[in-house]
Amino acid sequence: MTLTEYSRNRLYKTVSDWDVPKEFADPMYNYLVYGYQPGSFFTYVLANNFAKAILSSHPGNTIEALKHLVGWMCSTLPDETWGSHAKVDNWCDMPWAMRRPILETHGLVYTEKEEVMLILKDESTYTALNL
Repeated sequence: MTLTEYSRNRLYKTVSDWDVPKEFADPMYNYLVYGYQPGSFFTYVLANNFAKAILSSHPGNTIEALKHLVGWMCSTLPDETWGSHAKVDNWCDMPWAMRRPILETHGLVYTEKEEVMLILKDESTYTALNL
């Protein structure tokens, strides 16, 4: 499984648009793209268990940052990726060949064909300055 810089930056731009902190963006990227378990705090957030999310949160996390993360999730993430522990587990167990089309459909990554065309055109790519 390989994503180009174009797809990586496309996904990070959606996070940046919601002012989600980098400390939150990286685990979400790794969860969405690689199916990595995002850790207890993020797993609880993705599973809509905010009481346990708050209990397992790092002391430096703020409610404001959590609001930005949840706003991004509600407006951007595919239904398959969040809402319950079962959905989180299913996403992590899903092979890349099944995850990628879902991410493509939701505009989080480019299709392989789009990536090739961007590379061939030598298009510049967005880089999130605050991430």
